[in-house]
Amino acid sequence: MVIFEQGRARGGDSIVAYNGTYTETGSDIEIQLEAFRHSHKNDLAPIFGKEHVTLTVNAKLLTKERMVGTAFCVDAPDIPMKVVFTKLRD
Repeated sequence: MVIFEQGRARGGDSIVAYNGTYTETGSDIEIQLEAFRHSHKNDLAPIFGKEHVTLTVNAKLLTKERMVGTAFCVDAPDIPMKVVFTKLRD
């Protein structure tokens, strides 16, 4: 889960935490995130092969509840990523 509020983006799951910023220009959204592992639960390996990475997400706001786009990780440039963010609630 990621929370977007007043230019800040933060969230995570049971293994990885996300912290960063976002900017909106019309329906275009650019997100800069740091992703870092906070747990070694069940010995799951980090998807990027590193404990701390930086992500850039370029997305389009399709509706008030959904944005889609692509992400790029400087630390793992060979991993293609598509992203879908769906608003759960206010």
